[in-house]
Amino acid sequence: MSTNMKNMEKGVIFMRRAEMFKVGLLTVLLSGLLALVPIGYAFAAVSGTCVSCHTMHNSQNGTTVTIGTGTGGNSILTTTCAGCHAQGTANHVVTMGTSKVPQVYHTSATDLAGGNFGYINYLGSSKGTGASAAKGHNVNATLSALGTDGSLTAPPGDEFTTGITNANFTCGGTYGCHGNRATENELSSIKGSHHGSDASIDGSTVPKSYRFLLGVKGVENNDATNGWQNLSAAVTNKYKGASAPDTASLTSPGTNGTMSGLCAECHGKFHGSGADGHGVSGAWIRHPTDILLPTTAPYSSYDPTLTYDATVPVAYTDPSLPTRATAVVMCLSCHGVHGTNYADILRWDYSGMVAGTTGAAAGTGCFKCHSDKDGL
Repeated sequence: MSTNMKNMEKGVIFMRRAEMFKVGLLTVLLSGLLALVPIGYAFAAVSGTCVSCHTMHNSQNGTTVTIGTGTGGNSILTTTCAGCHAQGTANHVVTMGTSKVPQVYHTSATDLAGGNFGYINYLGSSKGTGASAAKGHNVNATLSALGTDGSLTAPPGDEFTTGITNANFTCGGTYGCHGNRATENELSSIKGSHHGSDASIDGSTVPKSYRFLLGVKGVENNDATNGWQNLSAAVTNKYKGASAPDTASLTSPGTNGTMSGLCAECHGKFHGSGADGHGVSGAWIRHPTDILLPTTAPYSSYDPTLTYDATVPVAYTDPSLPTRATAVVMCLSCHGVHGTNYADILRWDYSGMVAGTTGAAAGTGCFKCHSDKDGL
């Protein structure tokens, strides 16, 4: 083979390798870009400019911009949980950068599934019918505008000695609900979670737990228009329940990963049956949770898979495949979370639950399940 032909062959081989390198590099670049692109509401990962949440040098125009210190630092954040999720505006969802941010403290007529802290302090003199610490979880250590609960100094039914008081109650961490409760600082307890994928809610990590509630499973409502709301059987959060109470602990809802199990971390004495006044020999002296909603009368009249009532939500043993037979009574079937307009964070006015009534309360609240107890 002549020298010219050998050189031409080498040139062709070089060009092919160069093209292969370009294709490979393009593939890598595209893969990296796709990893950064938020896909609707299906993932917890935030999108937008870093400066929306973080500071690099804790200085802007010569002024300190970061917040708090706390154990473990704050990931150079420029705001708190309340700064993003409790802005006190007239909107139940706000846009920050390109991310939609759910609000838990606002004056909008539309509340998200978790409720609204605004009922506690009668936000804007318009949220609810008047201020009362009994209307919500008073996380005043995170949202100081709520003030200190003057009645409760610890969680009712505090079986595991949480250490939560009316002075240190926060949204997350050891003295709150969200994040890793084994980590004291609320920001550190959810560190990195807003950048994690929640495509699989298996409770294994904070970002893979229902609404960053470590260990809790479920199916989140990520509807593009009505995300975070409970509106209908199709557009709703689907909570994890069980056919029998699990054993929760100070930092875990139990192996079943139910929503009621999470509540039991702080209110453990209100759950289960047996010792400690929960219920003996099958006689319930507290309303049961994590128990199947009976399919026999009078309970059979309520089928949440068909006639869904947002004021009486249920859980399911398999949230990904909800059926009437697997509907479960849970804590949130009666109570809100952040706040409601009613005492004890109930979803309805308990004073209206009068046996034999044919008034406005008939067919609502307690009577949704106990349908033979009203006058209808």
